[in-house]
Amino acid sequence: MRAGYHPAMPDRGGTLKEQGFYKTPAWRRIRQQALQRDHYICQLRLSSRCTGIATEVHHIQELESRPDLGLSLDNLTSCCWYCHEETKTRKSKPKTISGVRVINITDGSDDES
Repeated sequence: MRAGYHPAMPDRGGTLKEQGFYKTPAWRRIRQQALQRDHYICQLRLSSRCTGIATEVHHIQELESRPDLGLSLDNLTSCCWYCHEETKTRKSKPKTISGVRVINITDGSDDES
């Protein structure tokens, strides 16, 4: 039987996800509590394809940076699959604006002649 996640356990290598965090009974319980607390309603509403029906639970502060909050109900929010995917793309893609031209307008009073 696989051992459960515990914050005080020594690092076994890899990310917490790779170590099986999301398969532990503790995660499954807290995940269910978050979905029930939010009445299975997407709390993020980030995606234009949002279904409004929460099937995923998102860590507000990332699990890898704050493992101590991994099982904290206050650090979890319920969301639909599309919005959960949107949180991943927002983290991984730098924001760039294409097709925008910046025009500086001056009144001419600062010109040196």
